[in-house]
Amino acid sequence: MQKPASHIVLLVVAAAALAGCGGSGGKSSGTGGTVNSSKVNGITVGNCLNTSDFLVQPSIDVLNGQAPSGVVFTLTFYKDAATAKAAAAKKSAKTTALVENGVVDFKGNPSPYAGAPPAKISKVELDAIKSCIDKSK
Repeated sequence: MQKPASHIVLLVVAAAALAGCGGSGGKSSGTGGTVNSSKVNGITVGNCLNTSDFLVQPSIDVLNGQAPSGVVFTLTFYKDAATAKAAAAKKSAKTTALVENGVVDFKGNPSPYAGAPPAKISKVELDAIKSCIDKSK
């Protein structure tokens, strides 16, 4: 019996969190744009999400984690909403969501059951992400 990919990612994220891996205080090695950390702080957003039943590894501009529903995602912050919108436009609309100046990518999640489409992040979970971004401002 194979474990779903989300469980493996969850274990990797949890192990990294326990090991203290991630931030070095310098620039992020993420693929996102340059983030003005005075406007949105990914550490604050990540910590907020962790108090909302998400499991997220906080980082300045790229957060990797799992939503309460089990959907694994990457939240990449950009310098402004226009840059984020342009980045989201280059990705599949079926596996990408735009939230403020962030792009949520949930590509690669398995189907919840045979014959179903791949799992995706819910509107309620996107609203929670938006709320945490707004609190971070």
